[in-house]
Amino acid sequence: MRIETILSPLLFKNIDSIEKKIVVVIDILRASSTITTIIDHGAEALIAVVDEANASKYKNKDYLIGGERNGETISGFDFGNSPFHYKKNLVKDKTIVLTTTNGTRCVEMSSNASDVIIGSFLNLSAVANYLKNKNKDVVLFCAGWKNKVNLEDSLFAGALAKKLTNTHLDDSTLLCMDAFEMSGKDLFKTLQKSNHFQRLEKKGVIKDIEYCCKLDTTNIVPILKDGLIVRG
Repeated sequence: MRIETILSPLLFKNIDSIEKKIVVVIDILRASSTITTIIDHGAEALIAVVDEANASKYKNKDYLIGGERNGETISGFDFGNSPFHYKKNLVKDKTIVLTTTNGTRCVEMSSNASDVIIGSFLNLSAVANYLKNKNKDVVLFCAGWKNKVNLEDSLFAGALAKKLTNTHLDDSTLLCMDAFEMSGKDLFKTLQKSNHFQRLEKKGVIKDIEYCCKLDTTNIVPILKDGLIVRG
């Protein structure tokens, strides 16, 4: 198994033979953590949409719509991008449409891959086991923030790579592993230095960050199938 890490969506175009590889979409704060929660809470499926206008088209078609731009809930949508918005009694057996600033764009960009799965600290071990069982080359796709590298996605890439043994790692992955090993065991404390933490802190959603730093709260792996993200 070969593992390469994309630290910014701007670098995704450099990936060769994407159709033979598994892509793990990573947007820890908060899209991939929220998607994992939605599927874990029993949603039938999730549709990841890039544009706000396209998401709005689902509004009157019996879908629940979630979305954010720059960390703020989109006006008129049912939910924002907080995992706490998607309670079990609201999403169970429903199809959710979600659009976010960074993460949902990465899902669409990856759609030609052999497999596209969603990774978060919430399902870290489950994702690692999925990749071990598949034994294909892997792309760890960090959504970042508006095409810039961010700390939380890089730390997750490092944490995941550390769980995958007997692999060939590119330099970006090695950097992420070193960063994760240096971060210690307190992810929440480490992320307090990050730009995204400070952005979200100003919006009063610190509890979201604490939640997104929890390890292995679920064993589900959301996977993209025929345009829908479902339980893998």
